[in-house]
Amino acid sequence: MIVQIKLSLPSCTYLRDPQETKLGVSIIQNSIELMDEIGFEAFTFKKLAIKMESTEASIYRYFESKNQLLLFLYAWYWAWVNYRVETTTQNLSDAESKLKTAIRILISHTEEDEKFQFINEIKLRQIIENEGIKSILTKRIDEINKAGAFENYKRLVGTLVQWLLVIRPDYPHPNMLITTIIEGAHIQHFFADHLPRLTNNGNENDSVEHFFLNLLNQVLFLKND
Repeated sequence: MIVQIKLSLPSCTYLRDPQETKLGVSIIQNSIELMDEIGFEAFTFKKLAIKMESTEASIYRYFESKNQLLLFLYAWYWAWVNYRVETTTQNLSDAESKLKTAIRILISHTEEDEKFQFINEIKLRQIIENEGIKSILTKRIDEINKAGAFENYKRLVGTLVQWLLVIRPDYPHPNMLITTIIEGAHIQHFFADHLPRLTNNGNENDSVEHFFLNLLNQVLFLKND
């Protein structure tokens, strides 16, 4: 399978774009399955090659390390979220509707996207929630950032910030609010699965969505102190 809808990703996240070949697509599919199963720390190219019934050398043609592979998955996820937000909000006319729709997309539980059948978005989101921050918390962060690795995430935040400022042009911390909602939702989902005493997110309803939309409403409609 060669990807029909190809998302644009920073070139620093791969040696050869895996979306362009059957082998590359297989690497991505199997890496998501394996990383979701055993975690990033235990993940190796040797284990991935065994799972694929291939060779480590074939994987190294696409990624120089498992860290670069995680960076690719991180970049692909945010490119896909951008795609979902853009296509879902394009027919909405006002900034408030666009912003709240986008926040719901970011917070709600993920479903598989038929347009990208080579990716299991549910498992990929779990990887982003569990492992994605490791792409940022690294000594090489400035070098990686300068190469453009996080542009898809930044573009998404920028879009939501623009909508927020249409509603509240006087709000002084728009970027902080948007990234707090995005990362906060991830950590609250993680807590619900693994450390439930650190959250109020139950299994019967998604209180994460309610909490962050309520937080957003307070910012949009209450004046600053």
